[in-house]
Amino acid sequence: MMIAGLSSDHFMRLCVLVLTAALLAGCGLTRQLEPVSVLAPEVAATVDPGLPMVDWALQVRRPVSDRMRDSERLFVRVGGSRLQAYPGAVWLDQAPDMLQALTVQALEDSGRFQGVGRAGGLRSRFVLDTEMRRFDAVDDGGQNLGVELVFQVRLISQRSGQVAASHTFELNARSTGQQLDPLVAAFEQALADYFSQLLPWVLDRGQQAAEQEAEWPRSRARGRDRTEPAE
Repeated sequence: MMIAGLSSDHFMRLCVLVLTAALLAGCGLTRQLEPVSVLAPEVAATVDPGLPMVDWALQVRRPVSDRMRDSERLFVRVGGSRLQAYPGAVWLDQAPDMLQALTVQALEDSGRFQGVGRAGGLRSRFVLDTEMRRFDAVDDGGQNLGVELVFQVRLISQRSGQVAASHTFELNARSTGQQLDPLVAAFEQALADYFSQLLPWVLDRGQQAAEQEAEWPRSRARGRDRTEPAE
C-alpha cells in the first residue's frame, strides 16, 4: 500500500532508503569491538633492611598532572613532543589515581611508618604531594620502546603547612620490544626504581623536619628565659 501523496517512484526510493538504513543499523549491532587490554602494574620495591622506622604517619595526595595524562590511556611520546595513545590498551585507572594507589602500597608495605594512607583518611605528621610530569612510553626510532617517568614531589608538614623538602625524581627503563607485555614490564621496573628511591628520601627528610619541629618549643622557651629580667 502506497502512502497517500507519493508517486510510485518516490515510494520505491523511500523503501530503498528504509531498507539501507536497517541494514547499516544491523551491521553496527553485529560488528565486534576491538579487544582492549587493561593494564594493572604490579610493583615490588626493594627495601633496604637498614632503613629506620619512624614514629609518624604519612598521607599521600592524589598526584596532579596535565589534562592529557589525567586519563586511563597509555601514551607513547614520538619525536620528543608528540603524544599518541597506544592502541588497544588502557591503565586500570586514571594514571594519577593508579600512581597514588601504588605509592600508598609501596610505602605502607615497607613497614617503616606508623601508617600510610590517602589524604583525608589518616591523621598524619606529613603529606606527600606529587606532580606527575611524565608517565610515558617513548618511541625514539629504535627497535625497543623506552619508559620515562618524571615526578616532582614535596613533603609538607601538617603542623606548619610549610614544605619540609622537595625533589624531582627522573626514572628511565627500556623495553625489550614494542609489544605491550615487555612495555608494561619496563613501566614496572621504572616504578620499582622510583619507590626504592622515594622511600629513603621521605624517611630522611621527614625525620629531619620532625626533629627540627620538636626543637621549636625548647627554642622559644630558651628565648623567653633570656628576655626575663634578672632578680
